[in-house]
Amino acid sequence: MSEVNNGTQPQGKQIGIAGFVLALVTLVLSNWIAALSVAAIITGGSGWLMYVWLVLAIVSVVLSGMAMSKLGKTGGKKGLAVAGLVIGIVSVVWSGILVAGLSIAASASSDLGSEWQDAMDQLEQSLEDANNE
Repeated sequence: MSEVNNGTQPQGKQIGIAGFVLALVTLVLSNWIAALSVAAIITGGSGWLMYVWLVLAIVSVVLSGMAMSKLGKTGGKKGLAVAGLVIGIVSVVWSGILVAGLSIAASASSDLGSEWQDAMDQLEQSLEDANNE
């Protein structure tokens, strides 16, 4: 049977589809985005892309929640909105874990980089001193 509400579609169906698709994309591609962020951190940049990805996952949860609310009021089927909400919540949790891990890795990388530079400076100074004697 088709969803008919006085000849019109129930409000919120498109929002539910958008929330579901965005949730699915953020979950499936989160590991690739994390890998790109790691590559950026290794090359001296920042992992800002993972923060954007976390925001997109949160947007998917908000869209799915809005769709469930609208579909509940207009009598539409909420299947995709519920699926988008569940997948979106999983995506938010997973992206949050990745962001936390990348933040720790970035701070450790910068600390290690400064210690490495100090050690190299000391070695260079020692070699210069040995050559001058």
